[in-house]
Amino acid sequence: MKGTARILLPFGAACALCAALALELGGPGSRDALVFSTWGTPAEIAGFQALIDHYNATRRPRHPVRLAHAEQYQYTERLMVQAAADALPDVIHLDRNDVPLFARMGLLADIGPAIARDTAFHRGDYFPELWDGCSPGGILRAVPHNFSTLVLYYNRDQFAAAGISPPDSTWTWQTLVAAAEQLTRRGPDSTITRYGCLMQIAFSALLAQNGGRVLDAAMDSCVIASPECAGALAFAVDLSEKYRVSWSMLAQNMQWDDMFAGGRLSMIANGRWALLPYVRAMGDGAVGVAPLPRGLIRRGAVACHVMAVASQSGKREEAWEFVRFLVSAEGERLVAEGGTSIPALRAAAMTDDVLRAGGVRGSVFLDELPGAANWPFIQGPYLSGYALQSRFEAAVRRVLLGEATPIGSLRMMEQEVNRAIRDARDIPREKKFAGSVLSYICVSLGAAVLLLAWRAFARRRAGRSPR
Repeated sequence: MKGTARILLPFGAACALCAALALELGGPGSRDALVFSTWGTPAEIAGFQALIDHYNATRRPRHPVRLAHAEQYQYTERLMVQAAADALPDVIHLDRNDVPLFARMGLLADIGPAIARDTAFHRGDYFPELWDGCSPGGILRAVPHNFSTLVLYYNRDQFAAAGISPPDSTWTWQTLVAAAEQLTRRGPDSTITRYGCLMQIAFSALLAQNGGRVLDAAMDSCVIASPECAGALAFAVDLSEKYRVSWSMLAQNMQWDDMFAGGRLSMIANGRWALLPYVRAMGDGAVGVAPLPRGLIRRGAVACHVMAVASQSGKREEAWEFVRFLVSAEGERLVAEGGTSIPALRAAAMTDDVLRAGGVRGSVFLDELPGAANWPFIQGPYLSGYALQSRFEAAVRRVLLGEATPIGSLRMMEQEVNRAIRDARDIPREKKFAGSVLSYICVSLGAAVLLLAWRAFARRRAGRSPR
C-alpha cells in the first residue's frame, strides 16, 4: 500500500500542478473572467479599475471583467509571449501603431460584423483621423479609445520676464532656436542653469515636419536614409551641440519633467499626459501650451490608443460588449475626467475637462490632430515599436558621439531595419501550434511522472523476483 502511495502521490501532485497551470496560463476560453489588458501609470491603472468595477456592478456580465496590466515598455513583448501560449487577454488595449503587426499575426478578431449589427454605434461620432490604421488589409480590427497630440509646453513667467511673445502656430524651427537662446541662462562658470528647450520626445516628429518618412507607402521597406530625414536629425542634434539650448541625449539621469516643473527648462515638447502634473507642480497660470514649431511643412504628431478583441478569445460577443462600453459616452467621459489623454469620442472631448483643464487652452491639442503624423513611428506589419525606436535612438547617439554623419547613421539604421523586415517576412503570418505552450508543459510533466512511476513499479517487481 505504501509503495502504491509513493507512486500515486507524485502523479497526483503533477496533475494538480498541471491543473494550476491551466487555470493560470490557459487561454481566454478557459477563464471564468473576461480579461482586459492595458498598461499605464498607477493613476491610469486605478482609473481603468474604477471603470471595470462600475461595468461589473451596473452591467452584471456573465463573465466579470478582470484587469491585467504591465509596464508600458514591456507590454507588446508580454502580449506576444501570451499569444504564443494561446493565452491572450480577451480585450486588448493597444497603441494604434501595433495594430498592423498584431493583425498580420492573426491575433485580432474582425469586429466589423459586430459594429454592423450595433445600430447605436456610429463611426462618425469619433475623430475621423483616429480610424486610420485600424483596418489593415481592409478588415476592421480595432476601435479608437483615446489619443494625445504632442504640443509645446512653455513657462509663461519666463517668457514674460524675457519679453518674448508666447509661441503660436507661426513658429518655425528657427523661431524656436531664437527664443531658446534668449531663455537659456548660464552661471559665472558658463554652466547652464536653465535650458531653453527640449524637443527629444518629438525627434521622430521632426522627420515628418521636414518632409521625410521612415517606411515607404507599402510599409515593407525602410527609407529613412533621405536628405529630408538627415536634415531633421541634424537639427535635433544641433539643439544641444551647436546652439547649446538643450541637453544631449547622452546625458544621464536628466529628468526632463522635473526640470520643466522646477523652472530649469523653459520649453518642452510633450503630450496631454504631462499637463496636470505640470500644473500641480508649477501652479495655475504658469503653464502655457502651443503647437509644435513647424519645419518645412506644418505637421503635428499624435499617439492614438485603441481597443481590440483577441482572435483567441472564446468570449468574443462579451468582449465586444465591454469594448462598446469603453468607447461609449459613459466610458469616454471617464477618460476626459482622468485628464491624462483625450477621448476619441468627439462629444466627450468637447467638454471643459479637456478644453479648460489646468487653465490652458485645451483646443491646441485638438487643433494639432488633422494631418498629424503617427507618434513615435508608423511601424507597419513587420516591426514592433521598440525595433524602430531603439534603432532611431542608436542613430542619434552615433551622430552625437561623432561616429557618423546624420545621413551615414541613417543609412546604417535603414540597413538594420530592412534586415529585420526581411526576417519577419520569412515567419508565417499565422503560426499554427499543435497545442499551446501549456499543452507541452502538461504533456512533458505527465510523461516524466509516468516514467518515474513505471521505474518505481519495475523496481518493486524486481525486488519480489527470486535472485
